[in-house]
Amino acid sequence: MTNGREQQLPVARRERLLIEELPDEVLVYDLDRKKAHCLNRTAALIWNHCDGKTSVKELGSLLQRQSEGIVEEDVVWFGLDQLRKARLIEGPLLGSTSKERVSRRELVKKIGLAVSIPTIVSVLAPKASAALSCAHIGCVPCNSPCACIGGNCQ
Repeated sequence: MTNGREQQLPVARRERLLIEELPDEVLVYDLDRKKAHCLNRTAALIWNHCDGKTSVKELGSLLQRQSEGIVEEDVVWFGLDQLRKARLIEGPLLGSTSKERVSRRELVKKIGLAVSIPTIVSVLAPKASAALSCAHIGCVPCNSPCACIGGNCQ
């Protein structure tokens, strides 16, 4: 008998995202939240197959074939939870209550390092004005594009 968790068909968010696929990771820039996310190979594989047609169980099978080892379903749920936190999954995830979530530490204890744990690193992109302001040590900050020369904006 299957439960709602196993039958869930997650959908990856694709609107208002800039996506750059690299050999071992996927970079995703969220235009709405001004955040950049770096998905490792495992997280990217999960995200790329969240098409609304692939179940969590099937995602586990895909990961298993990719890693050529046994992949616990908890790995997929951990990855989906990371994607949800990064707002890269549409809608809520059934069965992702705090009681059912597995921490990274628990996951490593349970499965070891036989499979790469889905990892997403997110950074907030600075405003363009922050990149242009002169705020070096000893310089008086200004709001125009400048270069610090001898402690003065030039």
